[in-house]
Amino acid sequence: MTDKKITGWHTVVGMNIEEMPQAAKDAEERYGDILQLSHPEPKNHPRMSIEARAAQFAPFAALTGYENVIEDAVETVREDYSKR
Repeated sequence: MTDKKITGWHTVVGMNIEEMPQAAKDAEERYGDILQLSHPEPKNHPRMSIEARAAQFAPFAALTGYENVIEDAVETVREDYSKR
């Protein structure tokens, strides 16, 4: 068995490529009865729209304020250029 480690979102800690097929078989044996079931729909309230879900995370956007920084930088460059 080689030590080729799997990288990426699908990584299973400590598992190498050769172990993946057996892990898939094990998962099928353990959870095969529920793997093909559909996701349950809520009975008490409608599902939230994708837009509403995205809005929940908007305050945590990595580039919040980025546009303002760029606008300020452009203004600074324009002022410096106009002084020449």
